[in-house]
Amino acid sequence: MIYPLARYEEGILKKFVPIIILFVLILTGAGSAHAQTSITVTRNEALVDFPQSVTFQLEVADASDVAEVNLVYEVDRSSCLEASTAVPVPLEGNQAEWTWEMVRSGNPPPGATLRWAWQITDSSGNVTTTDEQSHTFVDDRYDWQTVSAPNIRLHWYEGDDVGPMLLEAAVAGLDQLQNEMGIALDSEVQLFIYGESDDMRDAVLYIQEWAGGVAFSDYNIILIGVPPRIAESWGVPTVRHELAHLVVGQFGRSCVGGSRPTWLEEGLATYAEGTPSERVLSDIANGIENNRFEPVRSLNGSFSAHGTEAGIAYSQSYSVVKFLLETYGQENLQSLILTLAQGKGYDEALEAVYGFNVDGLEQAWRQSLNLPAREIPPTPTAVSAQSIPTIEPFGLPESVPTESAAAATAPADAAPPTTDPGLRICNLPVFPLLLVGFGLVFRRRK
Repeated sequence: MIYPLARYEEGILKKFVPIIILFVLILTGAGSAHAQTSITVTRNEALVDFPQSVTFQLEVADASDVAEVNLVYEVDRSSCLEASTAVPVPLEGNQAEWTWEMVRSGNPPPGATLRWAWQITDSSGNVTTTDEQSHTFVDDRYDWQTVSAPNIRLHWYEGDDVGPMLLEAAVAGLDQLQNEMGIALDSEVQLFIYGESDDMRDAVLYIQEWAGGVAFSDYNIILIGVPPRIAESWGVPTVRHELAHLVVGQFGRSCVGGSRPTWLEEGLATYAEGTPSERVLSDIANGIENNRFEPVRSLNGSFSAHGTEAGIAYSQSYSVVKFLLETYGQENLQSLILTLAQGKGYDEALEAVYGFNVDGLEQAWRQSLNLPAREIPPTPTAVSAQSIPTIEPFGLPESVPTESAAAATAPADAAPPTTDPGLRICNLPVFPLLLVGFGLVFRRRK
């Protein structure tokens, strides 16, 4: 019987399709089996010595087929670039160990969460990734108690009434930021209240010796040292102050390198404390009476490390921010924060929102206090390349022989050449050392 060609091909396909499908399934199964590894993890731990170090430890049942081991870890935080750290770790026998020396990098605050996993590659290139582990850093020197409100968790260990009192202050501070500045908290914050400032500073490796509190805006965590005896007089405004730092940091977070001048940052936080303290009022009164305020432009950067001078800078910053809020309103202040977050310079941002630069702000603020205008020198203009005239060299390069006196061997009693690094830095032999130094600086280590 003769079949048409189309029907013949159809018959052939019907016979071979099941065979093809079976063959594909066999290959797929073989590939899956090949992807499976026999690496079994028997230990995956992190030994934490807070705030000094974390030692990660891995153990496998059989390391004979292990070609490479990598540790991947990160700490939960707000960041413009979500990236974990990967560290190749040598395997010794069937164990791998690596220590994160936080004394070199700085430590996350208590309350932050560490996450990690191991990636184990076998000799065939297959990768086994362990289940993610996590650890929340705890300052276990103390027995912490916790009270909560919407979006706030407050931990403390000393003084029965301290926790509830400071939680109430935190809630009031958030209300003031919302009502008077139009800025609200957008995610949960944790506060750790230490019984003494020294105890708080011991939990953070690198902090100013006079600091009584610190806000880690990337982690939404605040640490404050509050002795129970001054919890009401000092602790309440300090909680509100540090909480304002965190809220403003959330509102004005920048991924393009934007920053806020210190007078704005600290002035907002001091304003959020509520009714100004007697010290703040006294500083401002003395400044007006003696006409002894610092130039506002000098408050763009870091404040003095001396407590008294720093306190006066805080008081002046409060007065400047109060002037902006009461004269121009909260919407303009919000616009200033957001304009700075876009990467604008301090003068440029103020010009865009208020129509004056830092010096113009100072003159307007001084006028509001009935102070005479301060004589301000013009802001220097950066010199660009096209502004520099091209000059003609004095002459062409010449080959001049070394004079015999200079070429003679130095006498035995001559003074040896200086070994001062500052004087030898331009010598050619130093150049390879500079390259090594740059390599060490830019090598990422944690």
